[in-house]
Amino acid sequence: RKLFFDTHALVCLLEENGFTTRQSEVIVSALVKIMNTNLDMIYKDMVTKVQQEIALQQVMSHIGGVKKDMIILEKSEFSALRSENEKIKLELQQIKKQVMDEITKVRADNKLNLNLEKSRVKELV
Repeated sequence: RKLFFDTHALVCLLEENGFTTRQSEVIVSALVKIMNTNLDMIYKDMVTKVQQEIALQQVMSHIGGVKKDMIILEKSEFSALRSENEKIKLELQQIKKQVMDEITKVRADNKLNLNLEKSRVKELV
């Protein structure tokens, strides 16, 4: 780790402004310690490029897994909808057959009643 300022120049500047050499050196030493501590804190929160790429690959892998799961769920749900649709079609065909049978029955009853009435009218006439 490198500091990007000249500590000796800072010591000289402090001496020019009334500090003793010992005071200037102590102040600069304290500043260097503070900067190193701050940099340590910053570096703790940072990740290397390799770590970042590993994390990215893990996230992408999880996303891929979720996509696969979604496709599987989508297909199974589509299959469930298709089977439900088939059941409904069969029920509809059964209901249609029942309705047609009822219509046929009602027509037959009406024809029978009509023929009976015709016969009775003919007998009366």
